[in-house]
Amino acid sequence: MENQKLLKRLIKISIILISIISCKEIVVEEIKDNSNSKIINYSEIKLESVYKIKLYSKMDEWMKYLELNEYINQLNLNDYSALIDNKKYLIRFFNGMKNSIPTEIKKPEIISRLTVIETDFLRFESMLSNYEPNKEVKIKMVEKINSSFSNLNFQIDKLAEKQEIIAE
Repeated sequence: MENQKLLKRLIKISIILISIISCKEIVVEEIKDNSNSKIINYSEIKLESVYKIKLYSKMDEWMKYLELNEYINQLNLNDYSALIDNKKYLIRFFNGMKNSIPTEIKKPEIISRLTVIETDFLRFESMLSNYEPNKEVKIKMVEKINSSFSNLNFQIDKLAEKQEIIAE
């Protein structure tokens, strides 16, 4: 009985470690169009490299999370319309998101990761609204947001795993 619990824990930890290692590889490619100008194809950022939640099954009920996921997908597709001159909305959105965290995962580690994502979004919004950042800066900011989102997802899974272990 005790060996089975230990084996389950080891398997879960192994899966998490493999996911962490694989999520660090984000690939961005440049392509050229017919006019010979460079276009950054953000859709080539490997979204499967962003850590996806595996253990916490109630994410579909958290509407603000789904909305955040959509914003990040838009950034990865080179669509910044949700960010440009939208600081007040972003602040309201993230405040609403923090207030709507499901009870079982409403912990300081989740709130702090949301704050990091909020800071990344606000910093990127400020750049886009005040000046035209170069392509490399845009790529780095999108990668940073993807990394912060991966960290949030990973932390949610860690909490779900911890709660499952405690429940056993």
